[in-house]
Amino acid sequence: MTEHVAIENIQRVFTQGARDLHVLRGASLALAAGEVAALVGPSGSGKSSLLHIVGLLEKPDGGAISLRGQLIEMDNDRARTAMRLQHIGFVYQDHNLLPEFSAQENIALPARLAGQGRDDAMQNALVSLERLSLADRADHLPSQLSGGEQQRVAIARALANQPSLVLADEPTGSLDGASGEKVADLLLEEAKTQNAAVLLATHDMDLAARADRIVRLRDGIIHSD
Repeated sequence: MTEHVAIENIQRVFTQGARDLHVLRGASLALAAGEVAALVGPSGSGKSSLLHIVGLLEKPDGGAISLRGQLIEMDNDRARTAMRLQHIGFVYQDHNLLPEFSAQENIALPARLAGQGRDDAMQNALVSLERLSLADRADHLPSQLSGGEQQRVAIARALANQPSLVLADEPTGSLDGASGEKVADLLLEEAKTQNAAVLLATHDMDLAARADRIVRLRDGIIHSD
């Protein structure tokens, strides 16, 4: 399989007063196209920090990240932003939908930011909503959607630009069992369809068991099962 992302010796240090807290101590991981890896570990182990770094939202204190064979210039903010828009999708526990935008507009937003025309972006967003059986919710604001519907819209938004890498941080954590299962089904099926690599942080071991493999973050280092 084609390697889509390589994380090498990632380090992250936070300063608390006179003390340095080493959250990541050389975390390394490689993901292939179409592969789903579940990242597990106790609260405070650094899962979210790792996702933010891999998602190019934060810069590490050491290490390197390659995406699609290209080494990311971590000190080049413009290059990181362009790579993030074109190749990375995010799904969060709390959806992070823009409250003043409709479901269709939220899904269209990544494509618009990447330079796609409004009409094309909105049409593609509507197609996504139809595939999710949410076409009748296209004009609804997030506040008018259920938690499960909001998360389905968030997944469609994450996949709007057909990313190479999807990062999901506790995507079912705020949902009940039935809604969470539907959202998990959607996320895994849609990502596989697009042949995207998925790094999924979760405390839900039933969800983790559905991944191709489980990796554990312990003492700042990734250990594969």
